[in-house]
Amino acid sequence: PKSFNEARGREEQWFEAFRKERDGMLRFNTWHRLDQTKVTPDMRQHALRAHHIYNIKRDGSAKVRVVVNGKRQHHSTYSDTTSPVVSQFQLRTFLAHTALRKYNMIQMDLTNAYLHADIQDRVFIYVPQGFPGAGEIARLDKATYGTKQGARRFYDHTTTVLTQIGFEPCPSEPCLFRYLQDDTAAFLILYVDDALIAGPKELVKTIENKLKQYFDSKF
Repeated sequence: PKSFNEARGREEQWFEAFRKERDGMLRFNTWHRLDQTKVTPDMRQHALRAHHIYNIKRDGSAKVRVVVNGKRQHHSTYSDTTSPVVSQFQLRTFLAHTALRKYNMIQMDLTNAYLHADIQDRVFIYVPQGFPGAGEIARLDKATYGTKQGARRFYDHTTTVLTQIGFEPCPSEPCLFRYLQDDTAAFLILYVDDALIAGPKELVKTIENKLKQYFDSKF
């Protein structure tokens, strides 16, 4: 399917995939619906539109992602958009050390990753099709996929959480973090909106339990 209306008349799997995406976005309170009588022409002019992206995952199941059209985002609605990205060299080095030290490794897969972070800027959005109040102007509260500052807001939020639970950032690699407990170390490397955690099995389990308190995630 190429649009919401087209998907609605197709196989049940597309409906289920959209329902999962919709419920997740509503659970995170992605936007705040406004009194439409108070929406100004300027708010409506600068409001972002969102579209549905449909694809098939490797296991054959359907996936739907609601993405904001950040290309049309007004420059007054964002500031810093740069976000650290782990290099291929650093990732390979991380994997090599994990194998050499025979560490236990798990992957943290976040559900609606960017929605964990507040957008912090004054941004408005047209409520997408399939959601309550579709077509209305709403205030965007979360760093939705497609927004220019989304990746940066997610990185800042994740770094804050990792620091709170005891991780120390590497001074030369902003996507690498170390966790120390009784002279035993574990490591986490962040790549886009997922992470790899490596270390002694019990320590990795401890980290997993702590992260579950802050993130909606699968391991």
